[in-house]
Amino acid sequence: MAKDQVEEVRQKVEITEIIGEKVALKKAGRHFKGLCPFHSEKSPSFIVSPERQSFKCFGCGEGGDVYSFLQKYEGMSFLEALESLAKRVGITIESYRPTAQDSHRKQLLSAMDLSSEYYHYLLLKHESGKKAREYLASRGIGGEAIAQFRLGWAPFQWRSVSDYLIRKKGYKKEELEAAGLILMNERGFYDRFRGRIMFPLRDHKGLVVGFSGRVLPDQPNSPDRQEAKYINSPETALYSKSKMLYGLYENREYVRKDDRLVLVEGELDVIPSWQAGIKSVAAIKGSAFTEEQARLILRYTNNVVMALDADEAGQEAIKRAVNIAEKIDMSIRVVQIVGGKDPGDVAVGESKKWRELVKGAVLYWDFLIDGVAKKYETLSGGGAREMAHEIIPALAQISNLVVRAHYVAKFAKRLGIPEESVYDEIERVKKKKELLGLKEVVKKIEKGESENRQERLEEYILALGLQNYAELRAEILELDLEWVGVRAIGKIIEKVKAWGEDDLKIAKFSQGLPEELQSMIDKTYLTDLSGVQDFKREWERVKQELEEVSTKTRLSEISAAIAEYEKAGEDGKLSLAQQEFAKLSKKLSRINK
Repeated sequence: MAKDQVEEVRQKVEITEIIGEKVALKKAGRHFKGLCPFHSEKSPSFIVSPERQSFKCFGCGEGGDVYSFLQKYEGMSFLEALESLAKRVGITIESYRPTAQDSHRKQLLSAMDLSSEYYHYLLLKHESGKKAREYLASRGIGGEAIAQFRLGWAPFQWRSVSDYLIRKKGYKKEELEAAGLILMNERGFYDRFRGRIMFPLRDHKGLVVGFSGRVLPDQPNSPDRQEAKYINSPETALYSKSKMLYGLYENREYVRKDDRLVLVEGELDVIPSWQAGIKSVAAIKGSAFTEEQARLILRYTNNVVMALDADEAGQEAIKRAVNIAEKIDMSIRVVQIVGGKDPGDVAVGESKKWRELVKGAVLYWDFLIDGVAKKYETLSGGGAREMAHEIIPALAQISNLVVRAHYVAKFAKRLGIPEESVYDEIERVKKKKELLGLKEVVKKIEKGESENRQERLEEYILALGLQNYAELRAEILELDLEWVGVRAIGKIIEKVKAWGEDDLKIAKFSQGLPEELQSMIDKTYLTDLSGVQDFKREWERVKQELEEVSTKTRLSEISAAIAEYEKAGEDGKLSLAQQEFAKLSKKLSRINK
């Protein structure tokens, strides 16, 4: 059975080993803990359970088994994750039948790979690629770079790659449209890329997932002569711009070796830089820098050197990168580009100078203070007010107190003012930010979005019971289920109470539970309890608080019912409700003693 092989692979792989290759994990009680690879955090909230063979992030909520981890982290389909893990443990997949989605994705990927080969062949060997070869030569791009980045040529034809893929390779036009290779209208279809130098866009696994195409300059016969200089693949099932860094796959080993990534804006910045000797380089495909890109970079290095254009968009991208970097301990340096309008120009014209500029990159805070100072020092009074307006919020972002002290001293000296004045302004900015955050919390509470205290207590006491069943068995049996409001938690506790063995093996226990309870098992069994010293004492504390909160909730409900019975004149129901209210009030007084 297909399901049996899926389960066989799952049981043979060790989830902590698979995830541990991607995430630094440390032992935390019966679990392992690390920084979540799916969102930015400095305090680890990502838990992996070898017993449960699952993971859970208590920061962003991501969780699942080894298959779902690879699907999320590597961007694999389920079939790709299954095949990868099966190969690792020496199992040949024979009975698993790919889903329609799996097959469709494979078709799209193979179409993209064949397209890349087709374009590359036309550039290197075909007469139609002559002008493109001449243009690349005029930009100083040689054969080694063309091979490294697998550059190609899409000829001046409405149907070129589409004819090749449909007529010779048997693909359907709907598949080519889904891959972003063709456009369709009421009159038919045509190639998306025509008369363009082609730059294959590879994901971190080396798979071609999209293309960027650049028109040749001064091509009057081009059907695209009125279109943009560059066009890119659209967002597809394969390609997402926010997750793409052009050249990262091709240059990944250089990035690891240099322990840094030089970030530029476009393809024709990457390739000249690579030829000039700065090979640990990639492009962000414009000036938008995303958290997904940052997490991708962290797989290779913590050090980023930004060499973006000096325009407003480039500067905003640098600021955004710093905001992201501060959350994940990533170092940002900035290259101050001189001698050309962009890195590509400098690298082609003066390769030695480009290497020197990259070597001389300064930390962002130095770049910011020096740049803002030059911008405003011509104003009356040295532009102190304007400089402070730009720089103080940035200094407030610095989480490392030593680094912050260094730049506070530098900025204060630049303005000729006491450091205390800068710190006072930083505190004012931080308090304003905290106030805004507090207002958001109040809004959420007013909207009823605050997390329910009773639910948290119920989840926590279940976590204590599942992870320390042998020690807490007697206490679990005595737990009053009337205090439990979440149905899923109540059902699991009932099953735990009925468990007849001396120890609770989570894999065996969870096998007997329905699918809808599995997510709650993960959420509670993977809760980090490594800081708890005395589990019995902790159980009693939580049980008492749960009883108190549950009683208060019930009192609130009865109080509302009493008001309704009084209004409706239902004396019988009113009397019973008043008696229960009195009884629960006494119980609450006893609990609080």
